[in-house]
Amino acid sequence: MTVAAGVAIARFGSPDQPTTQPAHSASHPAHSASHLLPTTSSASLPTAGSSPTGGSSASSVADACAAEIRTTEAVVAAARTGAEHWREHVQARTDLLTGKNPEATTKAIWKRTRLAGPGDIAALNSALTEQAKAAGGCAKVSGSPAVACKKRLTVLDAAAVADRAAAADWANHLAMMAAHAAGDFGAEHAQEMWVAAWTHAPQNLNAAARANTALAKAPACKP
Repeated sequence: MTVAAGVAIARFGSPDQPTTQPAHSASHPAHSASHLLPTTSSASLPTAGSSPTGGSSASSVADACAAEIRTTEAVVAAARTGAEHWREHVQARTDLLTGKNPEATTKAIWKRTRLAGPGDIAALNSALTEQAKAAGGCAKVSGSPAVACKKRLTVLDAAAVADRAAAADWANHLAMMAAHAAGDFGAEHAQEMWVAAWTHAPQNLNAAARANTALAKAPACKP
């Protein structure tokens, strides 16, 4: 598929933009590739903390808190993986438009990240399920460990929210590619949706990066 031009893109210049992105378009060869993804959307991601169990299987308050921290860290890790694949997918278009990468390299990046997409979403769903089982585990921690554990959990939760937002953008894009492949809409509409997703991607991707930077500075939890 050749590079297309002439699709209008919203003006750039927001502080949330991670790179300089020229205001013109490139087609997305991955959208017409033969290896296509099952329909996936952010609506399929369960809500963290929805389970009332709160670490009921833990043998002690310390174990319950450790389980909540561990499962929340797993959510962050899974969401971050999806977000990073989305970041690569988006950056590939930027690098194609600026001439940094040739079309063949861009297609390879798009294909690799696209094929990883279903696993990204499945891993996040699984991590969220486990996190829900351990929700509330740190609520009963007291004494000196309580401050560090609750601080870490607060920062972890913020990182989880930010990474999940970026991962949801990825899930939505995967769903769009699958819908286009299924014939739900044509190439022109698919390209418009891709350009819009690429244009707005930096907002959530940069928020996720900031949240993960803050997490790296958070105290350890030793309940």
